[in-house]
Amino acid sequence: MIVAEREDLKRYIAVNPHFRKVVDFLQNTDLTTLELGRVEIDGDNVFANCMSYVADGVPGQQFENHQKYIDIHLVLENTEKIAVTSPQFAEQTSAYNEADDFALFKGEQYQLVDMTPSNVLITFEEDLHQPKIGNNAQPVKKLVFKVLENH
Repeated sequence: MIVAEREDLKRYIAVNPHFRKVVDFLQNTDLTTLELGRVEIDGDNVFANCMSYVADGVPGQQFENHQKYIDIHLVLENTEKIAVTSPQFAEQTSAYNEADDFALFKGEQYQLVDMTPSNVLITFEEDLHQPKIGNNAQPVKKLVFKVLENH
């Protein structure tokens, strides 16, 4: 897991070569014009999901992880919290779904990461994460970049 300021994301290009596409996208795109849904960047290597929701989750109730893709979470409007934990502190509640690239977990031991439009959270396979934990009742607009993992 990496928590960093959005402007520092370029420091992490060495982690995965596809991160360069995310950095280029952020530098060359007016994020205020993005429509909800899938945002094409580099086919199935890098894409983003643009979404809007009221963050009302209860921490610990539904963590997720991914094996095929790394997530880069970026809040565009408002704020939210994301609960994070490790597999040893959680119980798996659904088998890994290969088609949708996720498994679900629950657990009572976690940390909360405050997400604002200035920072990013990068989660790898071992990083169980639960987005959509609210700070207020206003809608959150968010991008989640899906970056193909180098296995």
